[in-house]
This record gives sequence, C-alpha cells and structure tokens, in this order.
Amino acid sequence: MPTEDGHLTDAPDTAAHAYERPHLLVWQDELNASAGHHALSLMEYVRRIGYVFQANVAQYNGLVARVQDPAFALPIFDVSNPQAHDDLHSEVERLLHNVLMALSTRIDQQRAFIARHFRHDPTLTGRYAAKVKSDFGDYAPTGFVRDLRNYLTHYRLPVARSRQTFSLQSFAVTFILLRRPLLEWSGWKNDTKTWLQGQDEEIEIVELIGGYARIAGSFDKWLHDQIGLKYASEIREYETAAEAFNKEWDRAFGG
Repeated sequence: MPTEDGHLTDAPDTAAHAYERPHLLVWQDELNASAGHHALSLMEYVRRIGYVFQANVAQYNGLVARVQDPAFALPIFDVSNPQAHDDLHSEVERLLHNVLMALSTRIDQQRAFIARHFRHDPTLTGRYAAKVKSDFGDYAPTGFVRDLRNYLTHYRLPVARSRQTFSLQSFAVTFILLRRPLLEWSGWKNDTKTWLQGQDEEIEIVELIGGYARIAGSFDKWLHDQIGLKYASEIREYETAAEAFNKEWDRAFGG
C-alpha cells in the first residue's frame, strides 16, 4: 500500500506472514525430528516391507482368478494351441518366483529392522520372537515355502502343472507343483523334507501361498500396532503439534 510520500510497502498482514514463514520451516524440521514422527516412520516401514510381499501375492492370485473364467481359460487349454498353455505356465512360474523372492525379502528385512531399532527393548523383541514361533511355527508348510525359494534360486524352476476341474455346473483351475521332482533336491532342511515326503504327489501351491500370506499379513499388522503402542504418547504429542503447525501453515500461506 502507498505511504504518504508515495512509496509502496507490504500490507501489514503480508509482512507478518513473510516474517512467520522461516519460523514455520524451523518448526517443520523440529516436527520431523520428533520421537513421534520417528515412530510413525517405523510403523510405515513395517507396512512397506509387508506390501512388497502382499502385492506380489495379489498378482499371483490375480492370475489364478483370471483363469477361472472359461472364456479366458478354455482357449489356453485347447490341445491345438500348446504354446498358449506353455506361456501360461511361464507366467505362473514368473509370478511364483516373485512371490518367493518377496517372501524371503520380507523375512530378512523385518529381522534386520527389529535388530536395528529395537535391540535395546527386550520386551518387544521377546514378544516378536515368540509370535514368529507361534504364528509361523504352527503353520506346517512354512518351512516348505521358505525353502522353496532356495530350491528355485539354486537348483531349478519347480515343475508346475495346471489342474482343471469340470462339471455341468462348475469350472475351476488351480496350479500345483509335483512332489517327486522337488524331492530330487538335496538342499531341503530335515523338517521340510519330512513334511514334503508326507504330502500327496500334487502340492497345492496356491493354497499354501495363500495361507502363508494371511499369517504374514496378520503378523505385520500386529508388529505395526505394537510399535504404535510403544510410542503412543510420543505419537499423540506429535499429532497435536502437527495439527497446530498445519493451522499456522494454512494461515501463513492462505491454505
């Protein structure tokens, strides 16, 4: 606005806002360095570790769901078009490979995460170890799906087959692994080999992956929530301060 001598100056509120903006940046840095923000970052990292695995499982299951449609599946299973069937198996192998790699990554990343951030918290690390043992130890195929990653990486692609079930009222397709070629590998852990020897010739890999993924999803949510409980007061303090910061930011920048 013009002064009495004709010069222009900032409006009073604009000048005040300009003065406040550097302070807001300092405040923002303080919020980002707070214990509450750090706790939320830890919780988000747990979610991201789990997402890598679950998103690959979803892609695998998406293909399984797609072949339940006869309009999509029947041309693939036409004996006059063997290449289409071979291509389907190649895609199944690719997606299973991605699931198993992500499964192993989830285990290793989460173990390193716990050691890096909670090695001085024997309560949380003790609960974590006990829950790993109870949740995954109670699921008999756990050792198999974990060792299957090593089989695939260091030995060969597993021999996969599709299995179709027809009736007058239904049409269903699933994918299986053959037990005999799996047992040719000498790298199975003893417990896993014993489990594998007790299975039928057709290993229901879709069901095994689905069961493991459900346990992993529930476990990851538990860990996410445990971190939230550990830092509950710090998170509340951060969220209160962040709300006040956002109001000031909107006032200063016209939000």
